[in-house]
Amino acid sequence: MKFKLADNLYTKYSSEKKFKRFLIKIKLKRPVKNLYVVTAPLYEAGIMEIYNYNELLQPFYRKQKRVISILGVSKTRDEAKELVCDILEDTYSTQGNADIKTYFGLGSI
Repeated sequence: MKFKLADNLYTKYSSEKKFKRFLIKIKLKRPVKNLYVVTAPLYEAGIMEIYNYNELLQPFYRKQKRVISILGVSKTRDEAKELVCDILEDTYSTQGNADIKTYFGLGSI
């Protein structure tokens, strides 16, 4: 398992310093309390998924040979839901559709 952070990562964090600290922990695959991530779908169904970051560190996900694309980061599940809405609104306004993969330049996952 490997994490890939989107170039235009969405967040609800107001503190730049705290946000960068969380990004470093994600890159090092360290556990983080109260961190939720919005990802591209791990399987074929859906547009986006919300996970507690620590769930992705469990052996089930670690054993998988896939790249997990992180599109957004937040402190709570409710903020993560808001991020999903923000991402969809931005995607519709720029492209006219809900093609998240194209919007983030992910191509085929």
